[in-house]
Amino acid sequence: MKKALTTTLALLSLASTAFAATPALDLVSGQTQFGYSYGNLQTKTNTFGDLGTLNANEYQLAYGLSNKLAITGDYLSSNPQNFNVYTTSGYQTVSGIKFDSTTIGLQYKVNNILAVSAGSIKSELLSSLGSTPSTEIFGGIAYKQQISNNIESYASYLKSTNVKDWKAGLIYNLGKATSLDLGYHNYKNSGASNNIESKGISYGVNHKF
Repeated sequence: MKKALTTTLALLSLASTAFAATPALDLVSGQTQFGYSYGNLQTKTNTFGDLGTLNANEYQLAYGLSNKLAITGDYLSSNPQNFNVYTTSGYQTVSGIKFDSTTIGLQYKVNNILAVSAGSIKSELLSSLGSTPSTEIFGGIAYKQQISNNIESYASYLKSTNVKDWKAGLIYNLGKATSLDLGYHNYKNSGASNNIESKGISYGVNHKF
């Protein structure tokens, strides 16, 4: 039971990492984009039921290696929280759940509105049950298109062996360098023993220099 719960929560940390920030499709060679996002994801598993809302702060950095290729990195740190889960022997409290996660990837811009990416996610979960590391390799596709002078739409989809992760939303450009975004995020892991699903709203700010 303890092993299953620890594994579930470690895999859960992947729900807020990949493609959590807006796609950096308009970077040119030598340009950098910094982003911050905050997510509220309602999370459940088949075995443990509703685990409540997962809150996380994420920082994104992307650098244009050329006008087509960019290296991307994300660092995510969740807010510590407690979960009450029901087992055959009654309710069990898992306290101080917190994870740190780092994502490194390469993004290739196919054209002005479409990009593909691949990379690796490394994360570590800390809780009263101990520490559990986790690694996931992913590939993905991202889309972004202007729909008015200041507003853009975006969508991204990530796929690995067991994970399907997509996000869609709107970007409001405050100027040429700074933007705000609001998005909906949906994550499913069918390979986890408890079939994890997380979905909800995230919002953030991005700046290019």
